[in-house]
Amino acid sequence: MQKQLTKGILFLIAMCMIGSAAACSGEPANKTKSDNHKAEEKPIEDRQELTKLQQYSSDPNIKKGKDEDFDLIGTLKKDAEKEMTLNIDDQLVKVPKSSRMEVEGSQLKDMINKEVEAEIDAAKQEAISIELTPKAKADKDGVYEQDGNERKVVGIFIEESNKHITVKVPNGKKTYQKSTDFEKEEKGSLKEKTVYLEINSANEVESIEKEDRE
Repeated sequence: MQKQLTKGILFLIAMCMIGSAAACSGEPANKTKSDNHKAEEKPIEDRQELTKLQQYSSDPNIKKGKDEDFDLIGTLKKDAEKEMTLNIDDQLVKVPKSSRMEVEGSQLKDMINKEVEAEIDAAKQEAISIELTPKAKADKDGVYEQDGNERKVVGIFIEESNKHITVKVPNGKKTYQKSTDFEKEEKGSLKEKTVYLEINSANEVESIEKEDRE
């Protein structure tokens, strides 16, 4: 009887010591290793792993999550039945082609050795559309799209005054007067950056936008 009583007392003392240790540590005694692991996990966006093709993209959509479709921009070097090869920052990247891939504005054979923009299905990791970039479409005056006397121009930003904007295009420097409703959302210096201008029928620049990749 006395031995049983002694064992009971020792058991109670041991339990009290375990309870005290848990209280001092500030954690529940029944907290598991799994709970500790979860507490140490980083937010999803911090531990997101990029897919193979996403690693070659500078598309801002990638920051929204790995399930977002994204663009790849590079020089089209080769076109095969089921895949194409792009030169992206001096790396040859093979891109699978969707059976429903759309070729916009031209034929693939005419895009060889030109800069293209391919839209990639994030889930299937294959191209669903492809087209020439504005730079590749542009003529010597930097015009890459035109509707009557209204046009869109791509060039390298040179300078800006209160009334004018000057850009560099293949033909040289072009200076446009700002329209009365001129819009500029970009902040910071645009010097030597690739920019896109919208020119109205009066040959005035209505807006300016910086290349997303720069």
